[in-house]
Amino acid sequence: METLLTAVVPAFALIAIGYGAARLNILGPAIFPILNNFVYYLAMPALMIVSLAGVPAGEIINWNFIAAFSVGIAVTWLSVGLAGRFLFGDGLAGSAMRGVIASYGNNGYLGIPLAATAFGGAAVVPASLSVLINSVFIMTGAVLILEITRARASGGALVNSARALATNPLLWAVVIGLALSAAGAQMPVSIERLLGLLGQAAAPCALVAIGLFLAGRPVAKLAASAALSSVAKLALFPLIVWLLTQYIFPLEPLWAVVAVLMAGMPVGANAFVIAGHYGVRLADASAAIVVTTAISLVSLSLMLILMIDG
Repeated sequence: METLLTAVVPAFALIAIGYGAARLNILGPAIFPILNNFVYYLAMPALMIVSLAGVPAGEIINWNFIAAFSVGIAVTWLSVGLAGRFLFGDGLAGSAMRGVIASYGNNGYLGIPLAATAFGGAAVVPASLSVLINSVFIMTGAVLILEITRARASGGALVNSARALATNPLLWAVVIGLALSAAGAQMPVSIERLLGLLGQAAAPCALVAIGLFLAGRPVAKLAASAALSSVAKLALFPLIVWLLTQYIFPLEPLWAVVAVLMAGMPVGANAFVIAGHYGVRLADASAAIVVTTAISLVSLSLMLILMIDG
């Protein structure tokens, strides 16, 4: 519980700082797109490169874990996306963004330390692998779908999609990070520190941006609109991963419980950054992060009790 509070309280504090800064006119509405662009084009790519390059791929590859977690993401994403289309009339971009919100978890900042505290240092390896899957599968998939949708809307879909994808900073970050990891290359210390400093700014800036966005908006209404993605993130996703690890992709006990725990993490701030950049389901993303982070104090505690007792 102490680890949960240590991670959750600062997150809420940063959102509150952004909210208060907007309400007190310390930061005006014009700062939101600027801050979001800083995270999207600079801080988040730096974080992804450092995170992916720092994971020695050959040492942590576990195909059953990768399959269970990836299929869990795909099933959750597809289920929520289809529900959004039928219940709310979402288009492709809106459905895709609902899927991102329902599957992208706070696995790095909250998941890794929580897993290590609950199950020991050995749990860091599968927890880190879940972060890798999040970056490669969810971020890449979201960017591909949203860029193609945007290009189709503006005409010249093929050329515009190719141009947008070729210049997207997140896709390049994934490519560079995976290439460095596969090659076992060591970045110069100065470059690694530069990227590390930029990457450290991603989460706090994104959380402050959420507070800026929420200021002056009806929080209760936003929470209601995010209910579908929030329930899917905290309940459907971990349930699917548990079923997969039990009956289709068997794992040793430690890897299985960490897979389920990582699936049950609250929505990560990067989902908001993606939503903000493309202007899709931004209200849902911000509300879902607040709601799932608050509920996770209870849901994750229950999960840990069941796992440790089991």
